[in-house]
Amino acid sequence: MKVFLLTFIINLSIGLGFSATASVDKNRCTIDDIISFKIEFENADSFSNIDISSLIKDFAVISGPSQQTSMQWINGKVTNSRIMSWSLSPKREGRLVIPRLNVQISGKKSATKEIVVFVSQSQKKETDLDVFISAEINKESVYIGEQITLTYSIYRKVECSIEPFEIPKFPGFWSEELFRPNQIKFKNIAINGVQYQKGILYKVALFPISGKELEIEPLSLKIQKQKKKKRRSRDPFFDPFFDSFFTETETKILRSKKREIFIKDYPQSRPIGFTGAVGDFKISTATDTDSINVNEAITFRVIVEGTGNMGLFTIPKMSFADDIDQFPPKENFEKNVFRDELSGKMIWEYILVPRVSGKLSIPPISFTFFNPKIEKWQKISSKPISVFVKNTNDNYLTSNGLTKREIEVLGKDIKYIYNGNPVLKHINSTPYNYIFLIYFLSILIFFLPNILSYIIGYNLDSMPARLSKNALKKALNKLKTSDTRSDNFDNKIIYQYLKDKFQLHSSNLDAISTKDQLRGRINDQSLEELIELLKLYESFIYGKKETIDIHSLNQKTASILERIDKSCL
Repeated sequence: MKVFLLTFIINLSIGLGFSATASVDKNRCTIDDIISFKIEFENADSFSNIDISSLIKDFAVISGPSQQTSMQWINGKVTNSRIMSWSLSPKREGRLVIPRLNVQISGKKSATKEIVVFVSQSQKKETDLDVFISAEINKESVYIGEQITLTYSIYRKVECSIEPFEIPKFPGFWSEELFRPNQIKFKNIAINGVQYQKGILYKVALFPISGKELEIEPLSLKIQKQKKKKRRSRDPFFDPFFDSFFTETETKILRSKKREIFIKDYPQSRPIGFTGAVGDFKISTATDTDSINVNEAITFRVIVEGTGNMGLFTIPKMSFADDIDQFPPKENFEKNVFRDELSGKMIWEYILVPRVSGKLSIPPISFTFFNPKIEKWQKISSKPISVFVKNTNDNYLTSNGLTKREIEVLGKDIKYIYNGNPVLKHINSTPYNYIFLIYFLSILIFFLPNILSYIIGYNLDSMPARLSKNALKKALNKLKTSDTRSDNFDNKIIYQYLKDKFQLHSSNLDAISTKDQLRGRINDQSLEELIELLKLYESFIYGKKETIDIHSLNQKTASILERIDKSCL
């Protein structure tokens, strides 16, 4: 009877409707803080699918939604509440608003109230932070088309893991990627006497294409960093050595500062023939031959080499004599990838077909550009080229020649035309024994892997799969063997198992690199247990502990490896 009455009261309270209340843990914060945003549903029979897309304008969603359910009985009244929570990070400073959100559960509707959050600039200096990122530029005032080298760097005093991040857009700029590391490498550096480790996140060349003042948007980065612990009194039964191996982590959002770029006016008006080239260049021309027959194709190349906004300009339009057929040029950019300044060569390739004999003269090409280093306009020219066009007495070649359409179809395959008489050879019928030999060799090649597998005793193609399959068995046997030595703390058994099981490139690993490589390949709980176990092994190896029960430790290791083997994602 009591159970029935309780169920009736709960259903009655739910049937009367529900309410949704939104709240945050703080409404004043700095730009690098994380806000906990919650929506509590009272007397709701389920959770709601809430559209929070209106939050994206001013806030980045770090995590969520997480769900929590609770039920309370107070003074004979049942309260049923459900909570959905998110972790948010403000995208900018100022007055930000978490808008009103509509909620619908089981056909019933409700809505939250808007919440105002005031975001201020970070009060900490960069050198007071454990981890920070910066946007470094080599110049703040440039001409239109002049290169700016932007480098995003991270500085750290504690260990941290970096989650995948998105490069911001660069409105008003044409960008060319210079460097994106597959794995960030750190080097020691001192900033105002404070020791940091510096790593390069991304490097890009930016070329302003319009405007007077431009902004480079900040880069946002989500990290997991070690959390500092408060000092505690010295406990004679506590060894602080282990404190460095079992540290807590916290989530942080790092943002670089906005950078402003000022555009300078050219010192003089733009000259005639300027097509947008800014930098330092030289020009040359070449042909693939110095003599040719009438109606044969010749390849003419224009090459511009140097440093600057390669790819943002073109050469002046070229015109040739009326007795020369010319075709639209093909453009190619060969980039030099080993420099911070964008450099290389641009090649324009023309196909020309002379229709009359004589001396074909290709005039020099003039090219105008602005050199920002000396802040002057410069004009350069190529050397003239002469090609001798020979007449031919072969009527079948001179009567019509190749048409323009034929040249376009054949493209760059046309280089030279053979004018000699063809040499024909009599071809005998192919003997049948050659045909049988070809068939026999084909069959032999097809069955060769099976023959080798039978001789060797295993399938060559399945070696990685065999290593992965037998990795656990091999590791467990080594753990049993290590039980006979009380001073043996061999963590190489674990690393060798991980290398064989997941086909890692190297068994020379550590706890941090192992965590990075296995994230997403095994479940999070097993991964955390594995990392803690590796850190424990390291503490015993370098701490020279002698009182540990190696048998119990090996049993724990075997249990974790077995769970990992069963829960591979």
